[in-house]
Amino acid sequence: MRGSIKKTIILLLILIAAVTAAILAVNKYTSTSNFCGTRCHIMKKPYNSWMVSKHKDVACVDCHYAPGEKNALKSKLKGLAQLFSYLAEGETEVRKAARVLDESCTTSKCHPSEKFETQKFIFKGENTTKEVPFIHKTHLDKTIDGQKLHCNTCHQHVRTGKHFQVPKLACHLCHFKNAEFNDGRAKCSLCHTIPDKPLQKQVEVSDPDKKIVTHKSLEKSKVSCQSCHYQIIQGKGAVKREDCFHCHEYSADMLTKADDKNMMHREHIAEQNANCFDCHMPIEHRETDFIELARLNCSSCHPDHHIHQKLLLSGTGGRGIEKSFPIRHFDVKLNCYGCHTEKGADIKGVAVLKGSAKNCIRCHAEDEGSLAKKWKSDTLEMLKEARAKEKEAITVIEASKGMVSAKNLKKAETMLKDGQYNLRIVEAGGGVHNKKYAVLLIETAISSFEDLVGELKKQTKQ
Repeated sequence: MRGSIKKTIILLLILIAAVTAAILAVNKYTSTSNFCGTRCHIMKKPYNSWMVSKHKDVACVDCHYAPGEKNALKSKLKGLAQLFSYLAEGETEVRKAARVLDESCTTSKCHPSEKFETQKFIFKGENTTKEVPFIHKTHLDKTIDGQKLHCNTCHQHVRTGKHFQVPKLACHLCHFKNAEFNDGRAKCSLCHTIPDKPLQKQVEVSDPDKKIVTHKSLEKSKVSCQSCHYQIIQGKGAVKREDCFHCHEYSADMLTKADDKNMMHREHIAEQNANCFDCHMPIEHRETDFIELARLNCSSCHPDHHIHQKLLLSGTGGRGIEKSFPIRHFDVKLNCYGCHTEKGADIKGVAVLKGSAKNCIRCHAEDEGSLAKKWKSDTLEMLKEARAKEKEAITVIEASKGMVSAKNLKKAETMLKDGQYNLRIVEAGGGVHNKKYAVLLIETAISSFEDLVGELKKQTKQ
């Protein structure tokens, strides 16, 4: 009897030891990165990107579980919850984003706070050679719209093939959303070193009478950065409310809550670890057509508003002129905001930003402040002469009807319209947007009027 009990106890001990060994073995194996990436097909993309990342020698559980948690029962229950969630949903990807706590990043063997937070880094975004100085502490101390910044606020897995890398779009959204151009967290000098290279062409720089213009001199003169760089920020980072109903059931209350930014960030980012771009449209920070973007800012209400000014600045669009003659400021991408800085009103009382000769002095020499006034008066005199020629052309066309062929009359009318179109471009700019091109447009228009008058008079005498 005693032998039987002893034997049973030994068997139980062996069984307990075997089960314990099995549990420990399973626990160890399921904690390996290889298990995550090769046994769970929905983890293949994250696993493959991790394999080629800077963190490839750090196990998944070292980051995705808090320090001291990876071997605890709690971590295994989390894993089982994820498994059952996958089995229930049957989806090819995990809907809830993986979370990496700050504590996992700032351990003594990884990125200790006392050393890492104040260390200066050089950040280089994807597909660019431009470098931006970066210090973590200035970001970790901040709160944006009720959202305290954490490591994974910036280090988001939003690009295929990049594991825990900071996407430039995340930087753009925080720095430019609801911010004034070159102000506060959108200030250019936070990321960019102000260049001191002359902006003029070499022949101008060598002239001792010419004022050398650099970005630093423009900054000192308080010339707005958006005068030439307005186009580099595109988009508002807006949230499309209809996207809320991809996850939530429609309700009027839901639409009202969408305006509470603090609550939205708390519920979705702090609680659900949502990605910024699950809700926000991206903001791009790149070059594009520098005049067109500034012009289109008004075009929703004013179709083709200021199109003639754009043609003058670019020195294009004139009829009968094949070569382009852009304004000299075109090379440095000066747009409307460079000159139109003074608040005023048009003849209808609508608020507008008016151009000011004071802006000429900020960039150029003092004596160039009077040029704009002279350009306008010179252009006005030439326009008077052109309008007199136009009036004569109209009179001759009317007198020639019935006396010349329909073909020749139509040709004359086309020449008249071409000349009138060129004059409209000049009148819209008043001579200050591109004096040289304005003069060329007027001269071309006068030639058209004189040619058609001469041709029709010649034909009516025959």
